[in-house]
Amino acid sequence: MAFQLKGYGISGMLLEWIRNFLMNRKMTVVINGEETNCAAVLSGVPQGSVLGPLLFLIYVNELPATIESSVRMFADDAKLWRKIQNEEDEQIL
Repeated sequence: MAFQLKGYGISGMLLEWIRNFLMNRKMTVVINGEETNCAAVLSGVPQGSVLGPLLFLIYVNELPATIESSVRMFADDAKLWRKIQNEEDEQIL
């Protein structure tokens, strides 16, 4: 994520603040009053935060450039497709 943010001109203290915002997060789940053990959150952005949607868009903005298939994106939805002519096409998709 830091690489993408630097590409948008974010650096220095702001980049460090965002890095700290995303690192060392933990979560638990509570169902009917029973709570799970605390688990590390290794990916994604915090849901319900003001910064989360912006960071998500920056993160997925490069998705089309990294995929060898056709892709269309809107908000948090992505559709991928590729004409399958052989097993290699299947693997690429």
